[in-house]
Amino acid sequence: MDYERIELVQPHYGGANAYRVGDTLVDTGHVCDESVERLEAALEDRLAGVERVVLTHPHIDHVGGSLTVDAVTELPHVVYEGAEDLVRQYDGYLVEAREEMAALSSGLYEGDPEPDDVYFPVDLDYATDEVAFERVVGHGDTVRVGPYDCEVVHTPGHSHQHMTLHHEPSGVALSGDIVSTNGHFMYGPVHWDIGEYKTGLRRLREADPELLLPGHGDPMDDPAARVDDALEKARRAEEAILAAVEEHGELASHELAVEALNATEATVSFLANVASAYAVHLAERGEIRVERRPYVVAAPA
Repeated sequence: MDYERIELVQPHYGGANAYRVGDTLVDTGHVCDESVERLEAALEDRLAGVERVVLTHPHIDHVGGSLTVDAVTELPHVVYEGAEDLVRQYDGYLVEAREEMAALSSGLYEGDPEPDDVYFPVDLDYATDEVAFERVVGHGDTVRVGPYDCEVVHTPGHSHQHMTLHHEPSGVALSGDIVSTNGHFMYGPVHWDIGEYKTGLRRLREADPELLLPGHGDPMDDPAARVDDALEKARRAEEAILAAVEEHGELASHELAVEALNATEATVSFLANVASAYAVHLAERGEIRVERRPYVVAAPA
């Protein structure tokens, strides 16, 4: 597969990738000014002639250009099941995302936690009704990406509406955020699920691509090892959370992040979200108890 990586940006967390494959743009970056400006400049140069968009998933750092740049909004979009409805109600999704993250960080700071207006701005004029959806696809469907026919692999967990696009003849998979640069689970607000995350990783492993084009960071030429590492890190995270609960009895989400995930002052806010996702998964299996808003994790009643 011939492709070109377009490096866009996102607040707080560095780069976000978009890819040009023939006439197709895969993902459209964040809504922040710098990302939008880079995308608009690329449309005059490296992305000139792009005629359609495929979104791996509808998070704000992957759908931003679709919601804010008219020249992208009007292109026909292909998305996974559920993504169209989320985009159409994006303002509501952002409010829910901000509320969830505030609940997860409850007790971490004095007073009520401040919403992240930089990463999740709610005061923009999003083109939620104007995005042109051409097709909604499901697991096992075939999607044209440029001149290539790719298989849709449903790889949820980071987002339930997440898909990987696998071009088996070349071994290339556009993998979005299912595999992170460091191999750890990437929390994404509202539609996360650790059980689905492990299922998505195993589906990707079964597809057996030779190269991953991720949503963040450089291409990965060792997909099998990356997936196996991610599954092992998920297993170890679950063990660490169970051990922390057994030792301490009851923990708030940020305390659990410190005890089980070695969170530092710089990382505890985000890792509280990750720890909560794992805790909810373990609670669903009956191994611990989770009380929400604020999140408190404890041994089973």
